[in-house]
Amino acid sequence: MDTSFYNLPLYYDIAFSRDVSKEVEFFIDCFKKYAAFKVKNILEPACGSGMYLVSFLDNGYHVTGYDISSKMVSYAHEKLREAGYAEQAEVVLGDMKMLRFNPKFDAAFNPINSLGYCLSDEDIINHFRTMSASLRRGGVYIVEFTCAWKNVKDEQGPADTWFDERNGTKVKMTWRADHYDMKNKVRHVNARLEGEDKGSQFLYEWKDALRLWFFEDFKRLTQEAGFSLRAVYNQEYKQVPLDSQISGELGPLYYVLVNEQAEA
Repeated sequence: MDTSFYNLPLYYDIAFSRDVSKEVEFFIDCFKKYAAFKVKNILEPACGSGMYLVSFLDNGYHVTGYDISSKMVSYAHEKLREAGYAEQAEVVLGDMKMLRFNPKFDAAFNPINSLGYCLSDEDIINHFRTMSASLRRGGVYIVEFTCAWKNVKDEQGPADTWFDERNGTKVKMTWRADHYDMKNKVRHVNARLEGEDKGSQFLYEWKDALRLWFFEDFKRLTQEAGFSLRAVYNQEYKQVPLDSQISGELGPLYYVLVNEQAEA
């Protein structure tokens, strides 16, 4: 990830924010369906600018987020303060490959392929072990990402481009898969953010390296770290059979995991 862009939380927040209310309703439904107990306390690794935190708080949950960027953490703190939730939530600095929590949480979620920045098998297992240690046994962890496409050339088509504006700041985001490194299981992406802020033009271009996900790898690594995969859902929140061919052609998917590790 281009750290200079990620340390500009306002532009990041405008570029990637969206109405998450329906998505949060889906997460809550999954917590009710798959958790072994009533969920009250929720953890969000790699929370970024905190776009989900307020929505969960509006639904009566206590939420803790953490992120590797101190500027994102400060921005999320301010967002909570402006929403009147400064005392009901917490955002802290931390790396999702190593940060553990005690007391443990009832559930967690990790959307928008933030998990993809764990590139190696070791990093992925370390992350899921920290999550297993931070969740109660029977707790739910929902992650979202896109698997590798069966036909790579289909993903390497026209770039995705979108526009947004907030309080006079305009952004245009362009995102395109460049190539797959099949040996190291890495997806390389070209990204471009341009826009205008108070009359000044800005432009950021960078290359991202993200984990190239394969469904069988994901199942193996999460199981090794103490989780069982209970369900997969598509972007319409409809269940995808676990025995189906899961690949990038299905788009981003939500994977519902349950922590099976005995509590220490």
